[in-house]
Amino acid sequence: MSNLNDRLQQFKKNFESGAAPYNVTPERVAMMHRATAELKASGIEARALKIGDHAPDFALLNQDQIEVRSRDLLRQGPMLVSFFRGHW
Repeated sequence: MSNLNDRLQQFKKNFESGAAPYNVTPERVAMMHRATAELKASGIEARALKIGDHAPDFALLNQDQIEVRSRDLLRQGPMLVSFFRGHW
């Protein structure tokens, strides 16, 4: 089995090719590359949390619209935060 970086590079190649199932146009690919370059130029990478950094306390609504606090979850053990944009 290939490593994660190899798999991500293959996904990127397939995605940017414009083939199904994504069918991304060259204009959209160029737009994504410009947006990525702008984010990098802004210096945001240097300010982002790194592996092992402690995140600040936060509170969010869960799927049932109930507030969940990170400090409460951490009392139960380690916590993983995942961001999912959804399918468009």
